[in-house]
Amino acid sequence: MASIVGSTLNLFTSSINSLFKNQQPWEIVAITSSTILFLSWAWQVYEIEESLFSRGKKKFFKLARKIPFVSKKLETELDKIRELFHKDTVERLQETSYCVSLPKEAKTETEIMDSLQKFLNLGEFEWEKGFISGAIYCENKALKNLVGEVYKLTSYTNPLHPDVFPGICFIEADIIRMAANLFHGTHDTCGSVTSGGTESIVMACKAYRDYAEATKGITNPVILLPTTAHPAFDKGCAYFKVYAKHVKVDPVTFKVDIQAMEKAISKNTILLVGSAPNFPYGTMDDIVAIAALGRKYNIPVHVDSCLGGFLTAFMPHAGFEVEPCDFSVPGVTSISADTHKYGFTPKGSSVILYAHPKYRHHQYFVVADWPGGTYGSPSMNGSRTGGLIAAAWATLLYFGFDGYVKATKKLFQPPDILKRGSAKNATMYLFLELLLPL
Repeated sequence: MASIVGSTLNLFTSSINSLFKNQQPWEIVAITSSTILFLSWAWQVYEIEESLFSRGKKKFFKLARKIPFVSKKLETELDKIRELFHKDTVERLQETSYCVSLPKEAKTETEIMDSLQKFLNLGEFEWEKGFISGAIYCENKALKNLVGEVYKLTSYTNPLHPDVFPGICFIEADIIRMAANLFHGTHDTCGSVTSGGTESIVMACKAYRDYAEATKGITNPVILLPTTAHPAFDKGCAYFKVYAKHVKVDPVTFKVDIQAMEKAISKNTILLVGSAPNFPYGTMDDIVAIAALGRKYNIPVHVDSCLGGFLTAFMPHAGFEVEPCDFSVPGVTSISADTHKYGFTPKGSSVILYAHPKYRHHQYFVVADWPGGTYGSPSMNGSRTGGLIAAAWATLLYFGFDGYVKATKKLFQPPDILKRGSAKNATMYLFLELLLPL
């Protein structure tokens, strides 16, 4: 065996020496360096998940925009849009006075409130009467009075300073634990209160990127998500240099194609995403199947329930069927859910929940050697108003479990009317089976 290896090495070295016998030393160095650089570049190209076609298309359009004729045409069209926007804005605000610099003298409370009311009257939608889809999820005068009083007491508190405002931190912990229990979490389930669904999703992207690098050494991370997933995932991936690979959905059910998702999994995949429900159609991905893929390939699974999380949690108790989409599904490692949608809290409130602290740990940001002391924050923001946290907490207590069940039953009445109406009207049909009242 040793003789075979020796003869093979001798043959190899002889071949190399013969190949370079007429080369100058500098030429050998140049060829070697060029070969190493080429192989390194080729490996980097191979490691990139984005296809050559996709990258080529982006490069083509980027270069095309630099062509004088094309850039001039684009600028002309943009000028038209700017002019239209300016005209619309001027017409709508022509009787509105601006305050572009600090007034020399203080305004009275009456003057301030009058100005505020004028700004609030600028909108054309009668949203307080219910004539709007989305954006507004609750109109309750008693609740507004309550959260107004709560906010007055807590508006200047800041959970960044737990020694100064320990009560706000306890309130935040209450929200997280209430949400964790609603989504069938365990004793290990933990999370953070964020400013909205986008921040919850972005924080999940950051946490899983850092978790994958720390535990698996992945430096070219990829997140697999349905084409119907919220663009906040694309934002988080752009922020944290993660490649967002979109997976097609079934053209009939609009659920993510599980086979396509499995085929897209690679050694760089750090997260699988499913929506429960998604924003474009209100359909729910097969979370059980996605979680099974996560267990099979040892990949975390995130369920985005920002839109309907506070519906799906109460649907079984309101008499409606819903597919499993929370921590009761083995393999689900995190959930994002907006309290400021069907949780009816004031805008600026959401939760990101993790099945275990090992994931949340990588969401945090800490600087230990700053001259000003240790700096740490659990989410994107440093300072946060305790007012919104307290208002969210107060809203959850105001409704209580039974209140949310009652609200869920009421919310399902319009879809039921649409369903029965479409069955009787030949000119009307349902594009999709209405699973949620969205």
